[in-house]
Amino acid sequence: MTMTFEIPADVHARVASIPDLGARIEMFLRHEAELEALRTSRFGAEARMIAAKAVANSRQIKTQHGDWAGSFENLRRQHQTISGQL
Repeated sequence: MTMTFEIPADVHARVASIPDLGARIEMFLRHEAELEALRTSRFGAEARMIAAKAVANSRQIKTQHGDWAGSFENLRRQHQTISGQL
């Protein structure tokens, strides 16, 4: 499978000379897949739904207001609420 995505020029300049970058990215993706499987098995459907809503709300706030700090604080509060329910 091939995935294509944009890499910002400043990031590309910093990573272009990393040896075995492809293998490192593959390893990162494998770890992320394992973490996602762990999250899915660890947290119930309701907790995942609450977390998804929190992320969506955070993205909406960031898009509307461009206020990263406010968006992060909102996400942090929602995370605390979710964590308290687990």
